[in-house]
Amino acid sequence: MKKNCVLIGCGWLGQPLGVEITKLGFSVYGGTRNSEKIIELNRLGFNGFKIDFHEQNVSLDLSSEILETTSLLIFTIPPTGFSDYGQSLLSIAKLFPKETQLIFTSSTSVYKEVNEIVDENSALDEHHSVTKAEILLQNNFKERLTILRLAGLIGENRHPVKYFLNKPAIPNGLAPVNLIQLKDVIQAFLTVIQAKKVNKVYNICTAEHPTKMHYYNEIAKQKFGVQLSFLVEGNGKIIDGSKIVKESDFQYNTSIFAV
Repeated sequence: MKKNCVLIGCGWLGQPLGVEITKLGFSVYGGTRNSEKIIELNRLGFNGFKIDFHEQNVSLDLSSEILETTSLLIFTIPPTGFSDYGQSLLSIAKLFPKETQLIFTSSTSVYKEVNEIVDENSALDEHHSVTKAEILLQNNFKERLTILRLAGLIGENRHPVKYFLNKPAIPNGLAPVNLIQLKDVIQAFLTVIQAKKVNKVYNICTAEHPTKMHYYNEIAKQKFGVQLSFLVEGNGKIIDGSKIVKESDFQYNTSIFAV
């Protein structure tokens, strides 16, 4: 049986993820709002197509045959630019067969701001657009849905240390960091796909939680040879990303200090 995967959102995460999914034997169709990106997606080895969002209506430039034979649908598109993010994703998901496995890329920013260790059962910020999208998808597709709540993403050509350069007195120097390398994020997706994990929620976050001051000073020294200035203050939540390790063969393999 043909295995089709439709990937909604083909940016910094979606593109390399799509490449790796093709290696699992899937024909990958990558949806983008940017027509110019379609050529790039085709060059990477999967099929690019255009997505158009009109308020609550969504159109995908895919044939009915592809829609009907899609076994895996992945959302990696961020909430930026949507009037109703969750409703738009719901409209897309309803276009696919009832057997299609769904994976939603969420964020650890859905958790309330607390000064404690946070796991998948911790309180959520119900006003967050991504939380609302989670709830809407769970209410409709819970038995075939997996939610991956990603910590701050880092990797080649992407690191938040750049935002701190040349800034004086950076606040919250003692707050813990919650980060994850792109390589580990992709491996988490592949683990969920191959194990067919459904009706699950997983935090994807390394167990390394140095203070913001220690971590970003170390990275700034490595990458730019500079010292940053932090205020010695602050606290914050620590994301526990161990559940997926306990429930599968997934392991975190890349340190957040490897840049």
